[in-house]
Amino acid sequence: MLVQLAVAIGLGARGLLEAEQLQLYHRACSAFAMRKDCALSQEVRTQRAWTRITKWLGENAPSHAEAINPGVDQSMIDAAEEEMATAIPAELRVWLLLNNGSTAKDVLEGSFYQPHPDSVFLPGNKVFLDLRQIVDVYRDFLAGGADWQPEWVPFAQLSDAPYGYFLDTGAGSAQAPVMYFAEAAPPKLAFPSLADFLEATANVLESGDGIRAHGNRVRCRPVTDAGVLRWI
Repeated sequence: MLVQLAVAIGLGARGLLEAEQLQLYHRACSAFAMRKDCALSQEVRTQRAWTRITKWLGENAPSHAEAINPGVDQSMIDAAEEEMATAIPAELRVWLLLNNGSTAKDVLEGSFYQPHPDSVFLPGNKVFLDLRQIVDVYRDFLAGGADWQPEWVPFAQLSDAPYGYFLDTGAGSAQAPVMYFAEAAPPKLAFPSLADFLEATANVLESGDGIRAHGNRVRCRPVTDAGVLRWI
């Protein structure tokens, strides 16, 4: 079924998205199905794009590459799905099997892990959530009074605030679109799929150009300084 896009996250305020935003959502999902590269599966495209990203990090920002965890095994993903009571999309499964988030350098302080600066390298200065964080963020949002839907599976977030990206597995399209979420704001379409998000990231890292999500006027550009990657 189509996702309920007219919900607000964080404070729980409800409101309808503007008609043009909803139309953009459907156009983007439909257009993707007609692209030439749709012959390649989401899983293959995700794997290829992520390989390009990790190669670039290893050559240009190795401290960030060192923050990437080894992949999980299938049984861990199956257990996470049972805990969440929802399915993790196949393309996100592939990504997690390759590498389980960018949290390898996080430090345990008391009962909580403190995020390391090197964990931040995805567009918008987001952290690639590991499987445990995906489950925790999902459950916290679902139980915290926000209008989070069971079909929304988070995969990236700021290290210090509830702003990030989720896959909408209930969108009713062939692939789960990447949606941007922010506190007290309705979710917005960012990319037609996870593969599109990772391919755009790889392209920008390799070219130095900016990346722009759907509906954004300003491009986000990668900058490295002494091996530290930041998006401005």
